[in-house]
Amino acid sequence: MDKNKTKNTLFILAAVAAMISGIWFGSYNQPQKETRPAKIQGVILPVAKTILPFNLTDHNEKQFTLENLKGHWSVLFLGYTQCPDICPAALNTLKQVHKLMTEQNLTPPQIVFISVDPERDTYTLLAEYVTYFNAKFMGVTGKQNQLKKLAQQLSVSFSKAPVLNKKTNKDYLMNHSSAFMLINPEGKLQSFLTAPHTPMQIIKSIMSSQVFYNEKHKD
Repeated sequence: MDKNKTKNTLFILAAVAAMISGIWFGSYNQPQKETRPAKIQGVILPVAKTILPFNLTDHNEKQFTLENLKGHWSVLFLGYTQCPDICPAALNTLKQVHKLMTEQNLTPPQIVFISVDPERDTYTLLAEYVTYFNAKFMGVTGKQNQLKKLAQQLSVSFSKAPVLNKKTNKDYLMNHSSAFMLINPEGKLQSFLTAPHTPMQIIKSIMSSQVFYNEKHKD
């Protein structure tokens, strides 16, 4: 990205942040009324969806549970390391989101890449894959029953798809959602961010979701 483009992007980001902050402060001083979600590319859930406990493992081979999603915002994305296009493009976009928010002194969400292909995605491979995009990104996987359990709660799905000219049992693709799931600090599903994804659109959606969440919890 050239310097002029970077400056323009940061200017737009700052403007978006100022606009959303203005909306929040303005609404704070208005008479109390029902808080409604803003329109985003996707949807902010009026009532965040509770996620039941699950048990997965991160790329450092440490336990990853619902508690790891509490106390901060997180973006979850389902995929697998051998994904030919959707996953690398999505993670590259999230890399830009993390960079732009950091440059504007905005706290970026925790980025969690959930591999739905534990058969091939070892912890070593998962670590190499996610940290290639950003050293702070987290790779997570686990047993199929736990992955299915979490996916169902996130209202997304995944499945194994055979390929032509299959040579071994490990020649297959994984069908999975391209949506990002935004988790609030209570560990609940707050928003779906749907494709096509762009860094600015994602940032705007995250900030709008945070404004809505803060309005609902300001008392």
